Amino acid sequence: MKKLLAASIFGLIILSGCQNDDEKNVDLTTEEASAAINSAADQLGDDIISIVESEGLNALMDLSILMEGSDVIGGRMSEGAWTKERVNLMIQYFVNGPAARTNNDDPTSFDDIKGLYEWNPELQDFEKEESEFFIVKFPAAGSETNNAELKISDLQFVTVTDTDDDFVSEYEIPSVIIGYLKIDGETLVELDFEVNWSSTGDPEKADITLFISPFTFDLNFDDTFEKSSSLLASVSIDNEPIVGIDLDVEYESADKEEPLLLEGFVQYRGIKILGSIDMREVGPSGNPNDYFDLALYADDSKVGDIVFVLEEDDNGSDDYVPYVQYADGTQENLEEILAPVFEEIESILSEFED
Repeated sequence: MKKLLAASIFGLIILSGCQNDDEKNVDLTTEEASAAINSAADQLGDDIISIVESEGLNALMDLSILMEGSDVIGGRMSEGAWTKERVNLMIQYFVNGPAARTNNDDPTSFDDIKGLYEWNPELQDFEKEESEFFIVKFPAAGSETNNAELKISDLQFVTVTDTDDDFVSEYEIPSVIIGYLKIDGETLVELDFEVNWSSTGDPEKADITLFISPFTFDLNFDDTFEKSSSLLASVSIDNEPIVGIDLDVEYESADKEEPLLLEGFVQYRGIKILGSIDMREVGPSGNPNDYFDLALYADDSKVGDIVFVLEEDDNGSDDYVPYVQYADGTQENLEEILAPVFEEIESILSEFED
């Protein structure tokens, strides 16, 4: 049961996007559905490659390269090395957000790091001037001038406590980050990050927008309600939604261990799964058709309802397998329908591993 629920939620998250309340009730033929799914699979690789090769991401990599090779002289860090270390730390905050944690033994203050840092090619280091913001000017790849600018206008921290058995540690974590990266005056990366953290470092509420030209990533998360949570996320290019998720969850109690109801949809481009999973309807037989109410859409037209068929697996055990039931009553294995998408994902992952 838990495996089935986890797999269903994972499937929902993998196929995410922005909502369109105007889904057509016209059922697609199997040929039309297959064409739409194959089209989405073909676009998946292009989308991922576009993100990896985007101008914004490459600009951040150019800046990171300048951080390599800080020297420590006589057991003490030189002024230039200290500057480079601080610039690198700020880049980590800008790129990694909450993953860039600072041990509380050496707390980081935005006021201590503020300044205008300009790359000096003769010194192969940064020179610092006073500024009310954190600004780094450096040469983008192929440029002989400092034509790139990273600016962080606001950076705030909160202190959280991490308890591991008897060991207790405190560290600082960013709660607000606002900044951008420009090259030749054009904004290629922009971050507006605001997260409320609990005292133990768990996110309670988040509102994050990250632009990496030409992609925009949006995330809104709210776990402040007593027995419910919500998640809204999307990836778009030039205001065209590509990927996202819209999910509301109701829980049995305030500890939020056992979900009662999951409602929403997920989508990758034209492929969408939407509906609900109502755990209150789970019957003695454990038949997921009692509590799953999901449908598959392609290009805003309904492909069919998702139903579960009891089949014998390779080990001789009975297991429920998801199928799509078309308007004419015929059924087709959901995994086989989505095989082109899964195959494209596996191909992309194998390329990254190589």
